[in-house]
Amino acid sequence: MSASLRRRLKLDVPLALAAAGVGAATVVTGPSPDRPALQWVLVQAAALALVLVRYAPLAALLTELALVITIDVTMPGASHVAPLAAAVALGAVSLRHGERITAASYLATLTAVLVSIGRDPDHPLEGADGVVLVLSTALAVAAPVAFGCYLAAVRRAAGVAEARAREAEEHRVAGTRAARMAERARLAGDLHDLVAHHVSAIALNAGSARYAATHAPDPHDRLDAALAGLDSIQSSARQALVDLRGLLRILRDPDSPDSVTDPERMITEAVERSRRAGLRVTLTHDEQAARVPLALRITAARVMQEALTNALKHAGAGSDVAATVAVSGDRLVIDVANTLRLPPTTSLPPSGHGLTGMRERVEVLGGTLAAGRSGDGWRLNVLLPLEGRS
Repeated sequence: MSASLRRRLKLDVPLALAAAGVGAATVVTGPSPDRPALQWVLVQAAALALVLVRYAPLAALLTELALVITIDVTMPGASHVAPLAAAVALGAVSLRHGERITAASYLATLTAVLVSIGRDPDHPLEGADGVVLVLSTALAVAAPVAFGCYLAAVRRAAGVAEARAREAEEHRVAGTRAARMAERARLAGDLHDLVAHHVSAIALNAGSARYAATHAPDPHDRLDAALAGLDSIQSSARQALVDLRGLLRILRDPDSPDSVTDPERMITEAVERSRRAGLRVTLTHDEQAARVPLALRITAARVMQEALTNALKHAGAGSDVAATVAVSGDRLVIDVANTLRLPPTTSLPPSGHGLTGMRERVEVLGGTLAAGRSGDGWRLNVLLPLEGRS
């Protein structure tokens, strides 16, 4: 025996026994009929037909209406089981079927009940009393229809609520996935910025030290240049490890505070590393810029890092760089300009993501980025609106 069949029997058997018991009680407590055997058969048939309500409510209703007419014709007033069972079946029809079938079932039930009442000489359907009787009967028959329609509406509302809950969950999952992708993109940008900056400084320092160690006329100068280059390489490598550990800590624990939350220190260290790599950097850092929202300051620091990295890559050691971070009106201005391109001491491959990444960072905050030749050099200018500034 299958599990579904066992579940059905667990409910159908008690229901059938209860219906049979109710039918037997009405026969025993009711008036003695002329044909008791027929009464038992018809009443029990009306009671047991309720089992069909769970599977075929329309068939159950038609069966009950047929029994209502049959009992009324053969044994008037013998039992009220069939009309009560018909009311239950009518409610099930209104619950399970549409408006047309429900309306037709209501009219069929009302007709059967009125035919049964009309056969009783004590309840004539004529005159004012007859009108009142017809209206009260129509309302009584409409009660199970109203109850069934109410349950159907509750079921539909539950279905809509469940669908909305599923949709909300799907939106939540999609939002979580989008947030994770955005966080990954942000971390990827941070990783590119710090690695590109530090590695560029290390490579250029190594190239400068190598050049000085092989071309300086005095052997002592060669040694000093090599040691200075090694010191710069060590400092850049150490700072790169610190920044990488901070990013890895964020990756392991997304709820931990971002370790890169001191933009002013980031700008100062980037300038110092660039100077050690051979750039002659002049920094103008407005005090008002330290009071703008943190997101703008971090973006300014990342832009400054990338701009100095590009100057190291494409202008080379010995270039003059004028860097500015200042507030002008309702905007934060980041401006980096370097002198005429010089033959770089070390050839570094372009990343292909630096300028694009900077532009994306700036546009997310509603700002603009302009980069290109300016006179005999190169200039990068970023404008960030100060909306939401406290």
